[in-house]
Amino acid sequence: MANFNTHINVAATCGGVVAIAGLGEGILSVSQALIAWVLISVGGILPDVDSDHAKPVKALFTALAAGAVILVVTHMQPMPPTPILLVVGISVYLVVRILGYKVFAQFSAHRGIYHSLLAGALFMAATIVLCHQVLATNAVLAWGCGVAVALGFLIHLILDEIYSVDLVGARIKRSFGTAIKPIDFRNPLNSLVMGGIVVGLFFLAPSPEPFAKWFSSQWLGRLI
Repeated sequence: MANFNTHINVAATCGGVVAIAGLGEGILSVSQALIAWVLISVGGILPDVDSDHAKPVKALFTALAAGAVILVVTHMQPMPPTPILLVVGISVYLVVRILGYKVFAQFSAHRGIYHSLLAGALFMAATIVLCHQVLATNAVLAWGCGVAVALGFLIHLILDEIYSVDLVGARIKRSFGTAIKPIDFRNPLNSLVMGGIVVGLFFLAPSPEPFAKWFSSQWLGRLI
């Protein structure tokens, strides 16, 4: 399979192509193009979150820990004294970054459920809900961010499958077929739970109709 540097470089390149095309056609603003580029790049490393020692896993839990601190601290009312605030912030960070990471690593297997199209739908839906419900973006931008993450995710899976074919030796490696799969057939219960979470997230997401209209009129109407 492709290594981390290959994944991030290919995803970033594809994200750059989308961003430049959007800018060149006047479809995206500069800020929107940058967001698309970053999210496609991030999506390109998300399938490897189930690798215990992978860089993206540690980076993800570091970001989650920082986000958890911000979320907890900003919702503490009334605001406690600084020493207590520091203790709470540090405690939340350590619990998410260290304990959360350990639990995740214990119950995940590389090329398992996170190397599936279902996981791509999970990250897409989570991005849409986060953008719309937490960051208060409109439906078009929220869905655009979700699609960008899903695109990067799919690029990763396709790249791994390409690396599973040895063109020089004219053979297919044993890893072929483990990167792109609808669900993790080895762990049907995990897939069922994840599927339920995906359905729930899409119920919280805004209607995709505004994004579909924008995409068909802007991207399809200009580029095809």
